[in-house]
Amino acid sequence: MGIKSRIKRWLQLKVKNLLENEKLPIKMLSSNNLYVGKNSYHNGRLEIRGNYKIEIGSYCAFGRDIKLITSNHDYNFPVMQYGFYQKHFQQKPKNENRNTSEYSIVIGNDVWIGDNVSILPNVIIGTGAIIGTGSVVTKDVAAYTIVGGVPAKYIKDRFSQKTKEKLLESEWWNWDDETIQKNKDFFFTNYNTNE
Repeated sequence: MGIKSRIKRWLQLKVKNLLENEKLPIKMLSSNNLYVGKNSYHNGRLEIRGNYKIEIGSYCAFGRDIKLITSNHDYNFPVMQYGFYQKHFQQKPKNENRNTSEYSIVIGNDVWIGDNVSILPNVIIGTGAIIGTGSVVTKDVAAYTIVGGVPAKYIKDRFSQKTKEKLLESEWWNWDDETIQKNKDFFFTNYNTNE
């Protein structure tokens, strides 16, 4: 076995060892273009593409291999490759129709996202939503709904409208630890059998 083969094998074993010993879940932390609320976690390989901002609420649970894509190539101009514009004009064309909100992707509180999900630009995912494994989210997702597929489509509501309103009104994700612990019954109530 040559030196290149031994180095390649050594690197493969190192990467495998790192992945197997990865401590899961991994707490998400805020950075320049990412705001994360408290106690939100992912299970590995969270990829963020683009230069626009993302907001993630509190108590979210993300699976593995999640892609948050904050911008796409703009098809409104003759050329979609930004390198072309940089090479010839040293700037990108400005699209006046682009969503100008501060955040390109907004994910509410208590959102569960399965493995291998891609979320595209200009999407809002409501509090309490569930995104099924392998989905591609291209449009907004209402609070406390379950979506899945490519592109992600509505599957069902998690709760009745009355319960959704009650949970959203409570804003429990803003409670401090002491208030959460004092309200154990609130968290141990099955809201689908107790309506």
